[in-house]
Amino acid sequence: MQARQTDNAMTRFPDNQNKQLSLQKSAQPLRSLKSKTESANSNEIWLLTLSDLLMLLMIFFVFLLAAPIVQAGKSTPAKAVAAPAARLATAAVKPAPEPAVSRTPDIVDKQAVMTLEDDLHRLLGNREDHAGVTVERRAQFLVITFPEQILFDSGKAQMKTDAGPTLEKLAAFIISHPELSVEVQGHTDDRPIRSQRYPSNWELSADRATQVARILLQLGANPGQVATKGFGEYHPIVPNISDADRLKNRRVEIQFSLLQST
Repeated sequence: MQARQTDNAMTRFPDNQNKQLSLQKSAQPLRSLKSKTESANSNEIWLLTLSDLLMLLMIFFVFLLAAPIVQAGKSTPAKAVAAPAARLATAAVKPAPEPAVSRTPDIVDKQAVMTLEDDLHRLLGNREDHAGVTVERRAQFLVITFPEQILFDSGKAQMKTDAGPTLEKLAAFIISHPELSVEVQGHTDDRPIRSQRYPSNWELSADRATQVARILLQLGANPGQVATKGFGEYHPIVPNISDADRLKNRRVEIQFSLLQST
């Protein structure tokens, strides 16, 4: 009995061994498939990493190529702005032109001014009826001063007949010098007048200047050259202290401008 059981057992064991061998053989293809799958997966991961790297490199090179173009585009407006700025800087450094100098007779030709002054002195001469008349230069003006007693009676604006010859010479002088401007100015002392004709010294001084100018125009002087002003007692030569001082302040001045007319 025991021997039979042993034989039976031995008979079963080979079957088990065969099964184990069969299982082992069947497991080998599975392991081989698994290893192949893992190898394939690892290859795919490596390919993905390489493609990402190539993509990054491509983006990097595109950026490098595009950067100079962008900079060139940005620099163009800067150059456009810099050019006017450079021109402005050059203009700022450029020296400004010197202002034109007014070409007045006393600057252009002092000899001509001296000639005019000499002509006026010769015009007046040394006659007794010219006593007290003065010629002087004030800045750009030549001024002839007539004391009141040569032209007018006190408090009046009616011209004395004795003044006619002198005014004729002055009119001829003005006609021969059309480049000069002439201004006739009347002056008084500080004593109030208060007459019906002249409410103040201002009216008296203005009327005297007008009378002298009117005579000059009647003698042929150009009206465009002649003007009048009345200053009353407000421009005295000396303080109005004595009668002699007041006599000096009562006067008519004929002022010749040295500025050339345009």
